[in-house]
Parts: sequence; C-alpha cells; structure tokens
Amino acid sequence: MKKIPVALQLYSVREDCKSDFPATLKIVREMGYDGVELAGMNGLNVSELNAITKDLGLKIFSAHVDRQELLKDPLASAELYEALGCEFIAYPWSGMDELAGGERYDEFLETTKKISRSLKVRGIELLYHNHDHELKLHDGQTLLDNLLFDLGSETIKLELDVCWCKVGGFEPSQFLRDHWGSVPVVHFKDYTGSKEDKTFSFAPLGSGCQDMGELMVAASDCGAKWIVVEQDEPSPDKTALECAKLSLDFLKELQK
Repeated sequence: MKKIPVALQLYSVREDCKSDFPATLKIVREMGYDGVELAGMNGLNVSELNAITKDLGLKIFSAHVDRQELLKDPLASAELYEALGCEFIAYPWSGMDELAGGERYDEFLETTKKISRSLKVRGIELLYHNHDHELKLHDGQTLLDNLLFDLGSETIKLELDVCWCKVGGFEPSQFLRDHWGSVPVVHFKDYTGSKEDKTFSFAPLGSGCQDMGELMVAASDCGAKWIVVEQDEPSPDKTALECAKLSLDFLKELQK
C-alpha cells in the first residue's frame, strides 16, 4: 500500500486559527501533519503565510473557497492560491438548487467551467467536496455523479468526504474504487450514531464506525494524492487540537 501524505483541514481547528493562526500552524506541524487545507487566511497575507509555513516545513496543498468568492475575479483568485502553493481548490458546499434538477444547476455548471479554466492556467485543479445531500438520487444516479458526469473530469474532480458518503447511504471504500482516478483528495472523517435518531456525533479517526484500515487501502487503490483529516466539531470531552492529534496518531499506526 502506497503511503499517502496527510493534511489537516483547518476548519477542524478554526477557533484556534482565529485566536492565533501562526501558533496553531506550529502545533499542527509539531503533531506531524505534512500539510494543511486552508479554510480562510485569518488576517494573514500571502507573504506572511508563506513565510510561516516555509519555516515550519508545512505544505499548503489546497484550500476550500466558496464559489461566489472565486467568481468575483477567477484569475486573481487563481494567482493568489498559486502563490500559496496550492495544487487544488475545493468547493466546500453547494445547495440543492445548484445540483441536478435544481433551478440554478445550469448556472452552476457554466460558472464552474469558467472558474476551472482560470485555475488550470495557474496549474490548480478544481475539486468538489461533498456532503450527504449530494448522495440523493436523480434520474437513477446520485446528484454527485450527475455533476461529475455533466462537467467531466477535465473540469472538476472529487474530494470525497467519507463521513458524508456513509451517512448518505454508500460504503465509502467502494465509492472510492468506483471513482478510480477521479479522487485525488480524500477527507477522512469518523462519527458515531446516526442523524435519524439524533445520536450523530463526530469522532476522532478510529473511535467511530468507519473501517479506516479499509479506507486507507481504498484511497491508495484509487490513486489519492492526499488524505485530509477533518472533524467538523470536536468531541465533547476534547479540544479540537486534541482530536486532530488523536486522528493523526491513529493514521500513523495504520500506515506503518
């Protein structure tokens, strides 16, 4: 099994980032993370952020950026994230009206093509980060597959969130294999309970219901370039940074 570099989606530790971004990045690097996926720049400019991450040896490989923000000036956005060293930019969220069958779907497709073209000029690949609602069916296939098919892999690829994939009713390891070559980044996320009976809770990797060993193999099999740890909310008895460390420690054991 190929060893895949591991990053932290900084949304997981967003309050720490707001409080002291440089200190949080230092802690994340000291934990052993190879890189980070941005969820905002927390008041730093490109030069400041680059200086900090270069000194730490921490790779900014990707960023979550809202589609409307990218649309304000696609070329300027591409230049900014290229300057940070990003290989990818991912849409963090889309509403049902922007998916197949929705009234804004055609607009979504056209603006996404425009954004993708601008990013490609700067060597950045556009990704789509899913939640569970994209796993609903439309004309016999998921809304997510409708989107990927209608845009094509030259325009957008998938950043699969394995938690929301499973919550949406699909086994994420099989979903990865079914999308071989189209998932360069995988969000590893664990949870307990279910949304139906309101017992759902995010959990550090290895302490929830996901088969992380199988997911690691599947991520390698499908050609993933990065694994991203994400925990939307910390466990009730732990801080966000403690959860991030527990998740990375667990992944390190899997990769031995």
